[in-house]
Amino acid sequence: MGEARIGIALNRQRAANHLERGLLILLGLVLSTGCASFQPVPLEEVGFLERSKSKTEGDLTVSVSVLSQEEARLAFDSKLYKKKIQPVWVQVENKSQEHLWFLPRDLDAEYYSAFEVAWKSHRMWAKSTNHEIDQFFDGQQMFLSVPPESVSSGFVFTNRNRGAKWVSVTLLGKGKVENFGFLLEVPGFKADFHRVDPEQLPTAQDIVDLDEEGLRRWVAEQQCCVTNAKETANGDPLNIVVVGTDVTIWPAFIRAGWTPTASMRGSSVIKTAAAGIFGTGYRYAPISPLYLFGRSQDIALQKARDNIHERNHLRLWLAPVTFEGKPVMIGQISRDIGTRLTTKSSTFTTHKIDPDVDETRAYLTQDLMYSQALEAWGHVDGGAPASFDEPARNLTGDPYFTDGMLAVYLLTDTPTSVLDVDYRRWDIPQPR
Repeated sequence: MGEARIGIALNRQRAANHLERGLLILLGLVLSTGCASFQPVPLEEVGFLERSKSKTEGDLTVSVSVLSQEEARLAFDSKLYKKKIQPVWVQVENKSQEHLWFLPRDLDAEYYSAFEVAWKSHRMWAKSTNHEIDQFFDGQQMFLSVPPESVSSGFVFTNRNRGAKWVSVTLLGKGKVENFGFLLEVPGFKADFHRVDPEQLPTAQDIVDLDEEGLRRWVAEQQCCVTNAKETANGDPLNIVVVGTDVTIWPAFIRAGWTPTASMRGSSVIKTAAAGIFGTGYRYAPISPLYLFGRSQDIALQKARDNIHERNHLRLWLAPVTFEGKPVMIGQISRDIGTRLTTKSSTFTTHKIDPDVDETRAYLTQDLMYSQALEAWGHVDGGAPASFDEPARNLTGDPYFTDGMLAVYLLTDTPTSVLDVDYRRWDIPQPR
């Protein structure tokens, strides 16, 4: 019995020693965390200022830049992208005699305040360091007041975008509003359009400029559908044509909430698979290549819901024609409404499309109107209709029906009200 009591006492002592060592380790971690440093890199050394874009109107010059994930980590010593926060740098040079007010809500209706981001960047048990963090973020934000004859600069903490970001800077003065819009590429994102080979695109010698009647004829003469790589089978129908430059096309879609798609590679495929298994969203999920003019899409965009199974997505190809000197892109849009198994895909799964592809075409028309980017539009009969009772099928066997028409969109960089959009009465779709 005595030996048993001694053994119990020794075990208790060992347990107490282990507990003591554990508490000492925990205390060391707490103390080391409490002394956590905050060491942001000076902004001029980070690199984003070298990519800034500027516009001048009268006495106002506005410059902007968006920070990449790594630049944000350096500039703020915080993993802001992990928190879905993206800093946008704004500078306003006001040479006028008027006091202006900067409206960050127009840049992002759900932007983060400086102290909100600071709180998300706090260190545990580090009161003095956290006070320093609060002061730093407060000093870095872009304030609303822009005095006359001054230069004001700082950051707006926006919601994270990948690939491309539309930055709208609005300044309010006495009886007037000034707006400056910028399309910025976000570094560090491998987009589908990055893999385009410029040598496959039409050259200046290949391009023919068309007037309105010539554009109508050209659209009507195009093939019905995209194809597979070998051009041996038809896929989804061609149903949209977009006319405009880079500075009109990209802002039109980005402002309306469309995002670039990621290139098809290991990391994006893994994210897609994980989103499919868990039913979560992936705003930048890659899409499969389809073919026109002997090459896969030049631009792929999507507008996703909060799960990967549902999204609108479109593909565009640069055409060998221009309209009154402006580039023409032709493509197709469809709506993914779910996923299903198939033997016609290397992954044995595919998205199920909404068979009414004309409805998705109509959705895009509305979207471009409400983004205030549409100057004029109309329909051209492509001559390849498919009925509800006798539908056509795409490359994975999904049925679809259509009136065979293509919507032609003439875009503008001048904000245009829905009431001012011009409808060209070329070919008029008939009710089903």
